[in-house]
Amino acid sequence: MKRRVEQSVLGLLASRRSIRRFRKSSMSEEVLGMIVESGQSAPSYFQAYSIIWLRSDRLVEAVYDVCGSESIKQASAVLLICLDFNRLSVFAETVSPEHFLKLDTYPAETLLSVFELGLVVENMVIASEALGYGTLLLDCGIYECERLSALLKLPTGVIPMILLLIGEKDETPPPRPRWPLQNIIHIDGYKPVTVEEARKYIENADQILSTENYLKKYANFSGTYPEYLAEQLRADKEIKQSYAALSAFLRKQGIKV
Repeated sequence: MKRRVEQSVLGLLASRRSIRRFRKSSMSEEVLGMIVESGQSAPSYFQAYSIIWLRSDRLVEAVYDVCGSESIKQASAVLLICLDFNRLSVFAETVSPEHFLKLDTYPAETLLSVFELGLVVENMVIASEALGYGTLLLDCGIYECERLSALLKLPTGVIPMILLLIGEKDETPPPRPRWPLQNIIHIDGYKPVTVEEARKYIENADQILSTENYLKKYANFSGTYPEYLAEQLRADKEIKQSYAALSAFLRKQGIKV
């Protein structure tokens, strides 16, 4: 049974790792097309997404300047995955002049579109793994959506969400911490996590990551995992201002949750 699982899609899923070091190589349009078509095979609602392949060295360098990850310059393909309410609006207008995008808010459709985009990206990640490539997701797509939108002159309704890097693996990372299944699977109702369970998870994650020197290697952080989390989760004035600016930009671009 174990051997069959290892050779199956389940084995592929279990062995997937985020790759932060790539060997520089090119990717053909045929291979990239296969990966994107695999993304399109995911369950869909509105197909409210678009994928921008950043092929020019000038744009890749410019995106690196915005996001600051060396992996961007190493990857074989740099893809900016966007919510696309621009195309959805044209589609809806073609069907009927009265559609939900003209409402003051449309939270269900927005959340479903974000969920749909996630399914597309996951399919592309697994397709890349099946073809022997590694992948990395960078959240600077959404955190820097205003700068990326200006760089690429994106129209209203097109919002950068995720930067997906695909390339030849130049590292073999170990498994990273995950919550135990007992905290993920809830039977016949919801069971809240306890403070003790949360503390135990953080301590376990700290041990695993410190063995690999993960924080120093990838985040240039010398402290412990709890100290790193505290730094990342701190809601200071700068973060509040950043979130306010991001919310204003998203509303301007037509994201009306």
